[in-house]
Amino acid sequence: MRRWTVVALLGLVACTGMRAGQAGSEAAPASAGASGTFAGEWEACHGETPSDQCSRYVLLQRGDRICGTWFHFATGKEYRGRIVARADSPTEARRTHVCGRPGSETDTECEDGWQTIDKPLRICKGELSTSTRTDGSCFGYYQAVPMADDQRDALLAEPWMEDCLAGDP
Repeated sequence: MRRWTVVALLGLVACTGMRAGQAGSEAAPASAGASGTFAGEWEACHGETPSDQCSRYVLLQRGDRICGTWFHFATGKEYRGRIVARADSPTEARRTHVCGRPGSETDTECEDGWQTIDKPLRICKGELSTSTRTDGSCFGYYQAVPMADDQRDALLAEPWMEDCLAGDP
């Protein structure tokens, strides 16, 4: 429960204090030990969506290893969890593991372990994409937004994050 509270607070900090200056076409580097093309905070807001209900990924990257958190709001409920991916190139990656509140992303709670998946994670025209069109083309809809240093540091301090960036699972 404490873990979800920290994740919720990190999301709240990102939504309230960091929206003012949107990043350019690439995400801000995470830190010396966890940076890469995919590293940063990515947000998708549709229409009049309040910022606390925007879908988001907060990703850190070490080499080809990508680890982070995800958040979606749907049908009046919050869905959040963790993600693991492997970068195949600076713009192409595969999500390999996920956990969190059961829903569209996963059916495995993080306390119960990881669900194995094989789904795309791509960067196209400076935006993050979690799907591929039927014709195989990339459609990015998550915009890079600034991530506060304290938010990044808090995520790096999570025991599961250090394990993840080191290769577990």
